[in-house]
Amino acid sequence: MSISEAPNGIDRRAWRTRQLLAQALIELGGERGIDGIEVGELAEAAGIGRSTFYMHYANKEDFLIASFVNLIAMAEAALAAKYPDRADLAPSGPLFNHVYEASGFAREIARSEVFPRQMAAGEAKVRAIVEANLKRLKPDWTLQRRRESAVYVAAGFIGLLRWWMETGVKQTPQRMQEVFARLTLRTLEDG
Repeated sequence: MSISEAPNGIDRRAWRTRQLLAQALIELGGERGIDGIEVGELAEAAGIGRSTFYMHYANKEDFLIASFVNLIAMAEAALAAKYPDRADLAPSGPLFNHVYEASGFAREIARSEVFPRQMAAGEAKVRAIVEANLKRLKPDWTLQRRRESAVYVAAGFIGLLRWWMETGVKQTPQRMQEVFARLTLRTLEDG
């Protein structure tokens, strides 16, 4: 998705600001790590004012967490639009691919102070996505079973993603997807 292609429901200017900030973060973060970047530097590298940054985010941590959650949401929306009847529970493939393509940045994020909070927020988003997909795929399941399964799948995905990033993104995204699919296959089995 390009800067000009804002997802439904997002103002085009706000979308452009998010994209410029994300690109600036990747460039600056890859050079010297995430924790050392100041909001002013980030805004300057993105070509926006500090006041514009603060119109959208409370601080750098808020930006990092919101960016990760938005990435997950956008990956799910793109998959749902392209494959409305798909059988997978989470947008794991596109997310593994994205992390692999930005592996240097992913390693820096994994070393940052915000990483645990970012992963926790991502897990909550993945849990909601999985629960919605289970409702579509397993309408006969009880709400309790869908919730329990969503907790399990989301924790498994985020755990794998975290481990992969912390160990240097050494496996291929295809391998990570295979592991995730194998570990979550039983979730869809009736029994």
